[in-house]
Amino acid sequence: MSLVSQIRTVDITANEPLLSYELTTSPDPLKASPEDPQTPEVTGELVIVGSRQNRTPADVEWIKVNIPAGTMSPDLSTDLTKATARISLSNWTVRLDTATEEFVFTPTASHTPIGPDTGFTIQISQIPINRTVGSSPITVTESSRTGSSAFRESSTEFNVGKFPPDFYMRNFLCNPLVIDNGGEATLTWERSPNATYELLYGETNLNVTNVTTRTITNIKSDTTFYLRGTAGDTSNPVERILYAQVTVHKPDLNIGNLTVNGEASFNNTVRVSSDVTVENALTVKGLLTADGPTDLITHGQLQSWEYGASTPNFFTYTAPTSGVFLVFLGNTSSDRGTHLTIRREAPDGTILETENVTSAPSSSTGNIRQCVTVPMAKDHRISFENAGQFQNTVLVLWVPFGKSGSEAVQV
Repeated sequence: MSLVSQIRTVDITANEPLLSYELTTSPDPLKASPEDPQTPEVTGELVIVGSRQNRTPADVEWIKVNIPAGTMSPDLSTDLTKATARISLSNWTVRLDTATEEFVFTPTASHTPIGPDTGFTIQISQIPINRTVGSSPITVTESSRTGSSAFRESSTEFNVGKFPPDFYMRNFLCNPLVIDNGGEATLTWERSPNATYELLYGETNLNVTNVTTRTITNIKSDTTFYLRGTAGDTSNPVERILYAQVTVHKPDLNIGNLTVNGEASFNNTVRVSSDVTVENALTVKGLLTADGPTDLITHGQLQSWEYGASTPNFFTYTAPTSGVFLVFLGNTSSDRGTHLTIRREAPDGTILETENVTSAPSSSTGNIRQCVTVPMAKDHRISFENAGQFQNTVLVLWVPFGKSGSEAVQV
């Protein structure tokens, strides 16, 4: 179980504070004093931790903490004069400005440089908490600068809740903490009955006011669960939020852009609903199928060779990528066809297939060509042996699948 920190508002304009602040309370959460005026008021404490996140030191002229005082819901204290304040920085002093309801912290010098190694704490204790439940704005204002620029004021605001005296919300737990994809986790918590409670995760918002446990099933990704308790008047409610997390082994992912700098392995089906661009080699060790039209060879460089009377009767090619050899056999003789032996070999020289092909002789209507299609894997070799006469012709066409390095090499 973890607590979501106090809600903080920072000016994101040019007046953004040069220092960063975090606020905690004691007790956590603060409780409003009992409604019975005869019952003594309870007290609380604010602890503010300040730091400089940038390497360049900031000169700080003063820091003010505004705490609303009164009896209304947005007021935190009934009487700030009863509170005590201190700051951990050396040679700084503090005074209470009752007119502005501010504790003013100033250095004895005109200003103090605060760098990344100079963290400090402001502690305001024994604050009498008023009797009305609600959220109070606590404002931390600084006068600061960098270099020789003019000092400027900037503020950070925290919303601090005063909960009903008997309110509690604690021990928000998730069991187990690690599950398999599609598994379940059980959430449990403790809470008082004087508030409404919601369980939030993903896009789900469940009202759990009347229960203290909930089992979530079919969890497919790492999930953070938030338990939100709300009390007080709807015009100025107070909220407390706890969170718990579950980790999923081999989770489903739903993300925007994804950049993989190393190797990506897919052990199951990969579905792509849009275009895929591969700027380097794509290796498919299994079956590659297409349910629609394909354009695999558009970017490949087609090559062709035609052999006639002056061609040697034996020649071999190596396929640099997967593709198809189309072999066309022809004959100019009227009584003989073209005789061709085709062998396909693995990179280590193992003969995978041998085929003897003979084309039909030509007729009075002209030369006849017969086509043989030979699919090729990358780095495999194909050899042709022309056993016919010199007048026989063979046309070889290489159709590569891909772009880079797709030219077949004759060996």
